[in-house]
Amino acid sequence: MTNYGLTKYQIQKSKEKLSKNKEFMHNNGIHLDDKIVPFADFVANSYMNADRYIAELQHRAWTIYDYAKQKDLKNVFITLTLPSHWHPKKTYKNKLVNNRKFAGRKYITTINKIKFLNCHVIQRVPLIEPILDFSNTIDKYTPRNASIELSKMLKKIFDDRSYKNIEKDDRCYLRVTEPHKDGTPHLHISLFVPADSVDSIVKACNRLFPAPLSKVETDVKSPISYLMKYILKTLDDLREDSDKITNLTLWYLYHGICRFYTSRTFVALEVYRKLNGMYTLLDLTAAYHREDVNVYIDSVTKQVRRIDNEHGTIYNRKPVNWYENSTDYTYLEAEFEPLFIEKIQKPIDVIIGDEEFILFQKDLNKGNKLSDILRKSNVKPYMMNDLRLWDYYLNIDIETVDLNHYANTKNILIDRGLLHEPKINLAAYQDDFFKFESEVF
Repeated sequence: MTNYGLTKYQIQKSKEKLSKNKEFMHNNGIHLDDKIVPFADFVANSYMNADRYIAELQHRAWTIYDYAKQKDLKNVFITLTLPSHWHPKKTYKNKLVNNRKFAGRKYITTINKIKFLNCHVIQRVPLIEPILDFSNTIDKYTPRNASIELSKMLKKIFDDRSYKNIEKDDRCYLRVTEPHKDGTPHLHISLFVPADSVDSIVKACNRLFPAPLSKVETDVKSPISYLMKYILKTLDDLREDSDKITNLTLWYLYHGICRFYTSRTFVALEVYRKLNGMYTLLDLTAAYHREDVNVYIDSVTKQVRRIDNEHGTIYNRKPVNWYENSTDYTYLEAEFEPLFIEKIQKPIDVIIGDEEFILFQKDLNKGNKLSDILRKSNVKPYMMNDLRLWDYYLNIDIETVDLNHYANTKNILIDRGLLHEPKINLAAYQDDFFKFESEVF
């Protein structure tokens, strides 16, 4: 079995970490609706509820692909590999052998019980007679740091003019981190850009990272299936045996490396997961941009507290009791700030007592006092969602409201298809009103 550069000690520590994590998830949870629900029932990752985790990965990947098809974007498939000095091993005659160019911590000889290294990193090593103590030194060339270095390489491509000149709505990507057999990671990136940008992206990759640091393909027939091949081979098949964990999974776990990332093309996954499949990622994002879906976060914890759509509240975080499986069954009650702040930088309605106020998230972020930034609400009809606009229109007092305001509000309803009437000509409407008024009085 390939160990992906893990030592026996690292494999043991990874298994212990995994075991403790599983034990915690099964023995702790929340007290919800008179039931105790363990965390293991709703947490999904590569080793707990793996089917749900894989389904979400596939949905995210295919959603990116559907979005790219809608935009008629073309695929550029890029593989990024680190320079030789990041690799502790190299392939020689189909075998892994030590790489003399490796810049990390690699013992090369021992003289008088002192171990000398070919390490290119300056480290402070204490002298403890009769040997040097290397136990607390930090090595730069670890898989974790290698993963960070790969992200920096990818950022150089994204910072290049060939990519930055593309409109944000016309570019998206997926990326997978995968280890070589010696444990050094590499990246696979499926990038979607307009057809007229493909050549410039390819030239930028080859200029910034000549082969063998990069490999660029533009003729992949099914890019998502091609990428999913790399994703799925990093996942253990745990359908029959949930304890069948391989060293590949332990590599991700020990080094704290995430397998899969996507561009921020859609709403946050936290919001998507709260709705339990009510929307696809694509539909939810479209509804969010149309303001048919509004997301609110807690002003203190910054966690999603409420989600509304045009029909009302579709998610409302319930106050729950945290449950700990112990002899005294201790309960800790969660507390929430009773103030909703919308994530998007728009004026937000806040009800305090019987009065309606308006505020901005950015004002709170600056540390201003709440009392100093609350202002009387003056939300315009065009800013309202359909449900609120209709309710507002039905409650307009015709006798006291400004005539132009009433006509404008009615026209907005007509534009949105909520009223099936001809649009009001404001000038003619005003003339008719004054004519009627003079005849009556």
